[in-house]
Amino acid sequence: MKKLAIMSDLHIDSNQFGQDEIETLIYTLKDQDVVHLHLAGDISNHHVKETLPFLDQLRQHLDVSYNLGNHDMLGMDEAAIQAENFQLLNIGQRQLLAFHGWYDYSFSNEAYDWILRRKNLWFDRRLTRNGTDQDIFASEILQLERKLDSIERDGLIVAMHFVPHSDFTMWHEKFAPFNAFLGSQAFHELFVRYQVPDVVFGHAHRSYGTVEIDGVRYHSRPLGYTREWDLTIDFVNQHPHLNPSQTWNLSKRYNLIKNNPLYQAHKKEKFKNELLGSMTLFEVG
Repeated sequence: MKKLAIMSDLHIDSNQFGQDEIETLIYTLKDQDVVHLHLAGDISNHHVKETLPFLDQLRQHLDVSYNLGNHDMLGMDEAAIQAENFQLLNIGQRQLLAFHGWYDYSFSNEAYDWILRRKNLWFDRRLTRNGTDQDIFASEILQLERKLDSIERDGLIVAMHFVPHSDFTMWHEKFAPFNAFLGSQAFHELFVRYQVPDVVFGHAHRSYGTVEIDGVRYHSRPLGYTREWDLTIDFVNQHPHLNPSQTWNLSKRYNLIKNNPLYQAHKKEKFKNELLGSMTLFEVG
């Protein structure tokens, strides 16, 4: 059975994807009978330099589409960002609606001035967008409503980058203040109103698998950064002597083992499983 795979948050530059990683990705997709790969944002921080050559290489083996995440937008102007937005693709027996998404601060309870201060610590301070975040979000949600109103939704798959429901926001006190920049509950309200069956998203770097809320099946399996991968966490847990301070800080733990030959061999062996766990697969005929 031919399949569509949707992945997000590959961060191929930060994760130092080389030829081995790319070939493993291609092999893994083919092994799963994937004929179309959709990347739901945060492919890299360098759209022209890193992402486009990566996509060209993948397209030698299968069909590839994508929508942008906030990291992909670095260095892009608004016209280029919108040119990639709201694609409607027929993939076998299924239809895929792909759009970027954005946020309206509604996942935060903080005062507006504090949210703006935190924005200066967030990656998106480096982006060049037209209008405020609320302006961008209002345009996004309006376009989404118009699209959903004009298409057949039975069997529809939606792919987006940002978070569509508060159940997928961050709870830890260190990270919760940045929920303002994750997404909006308004997306979920539209998906429920239009009875969208399947929505795939990323952005928050936490895998939830498949969760059904109000009749909408949400799929979230972002790859995320190498320090966050199961294979990295498993290796540190299996070799506690390499983490003498027993720190739980993922960056510190990763820095302790990233150049270790044993870890490098472990990473090479387990990378395919990491990719498999970061794919949402749909049969398309």
